[in-house]
Amino acid sequence: MSYLHPILGGLALLLLAYVASLGFRLRTARRGRAALAARHARLAPVMYWIVLASWVVGVSSTLWLRGDLEITTTLHFRTGCLLALLLTGSALTSRALQRGSSAARDVHPWLGAASVLTAAAHLVAGLRIMP
Repeated sequence: MSYLHPILGGLALLLLAYVASLGFRLRTARRGRAALAARHARLAPVMYWIVLASWVVGVSSTLWLRGDLEITTTLHFRTGCLLALLLTGSALTSRALQRGSSAARDVHPWLGAASVLTAAAHLVAGLRIMP
């Protein structure tokens, strides 16, 4: 049980990287843009819920299994919360994008890029506290 969160989190971060790569390629694609957009739009919500599930499993496993950690004081917890917030913003702006919002078109890629950078910091912070 103590390795459920690292395994789920690792898979979530791999999927996040893939979905982000689709978004990055979409920004500069000349051909196949519609297919990239469709795949990004299809996988991003799945990735979002997997990340949130991993966050819940991480908090739960820390509370139940890691008496040596004070959960809210770790950098890993803080980067996890930030990642969840950034991805929530990304999910909300994606809905606005579907409605044609130009503001969302400007903000959404920045939220995605910030999510990727935060995910990298989150991974490193998590490796430091692994059991």
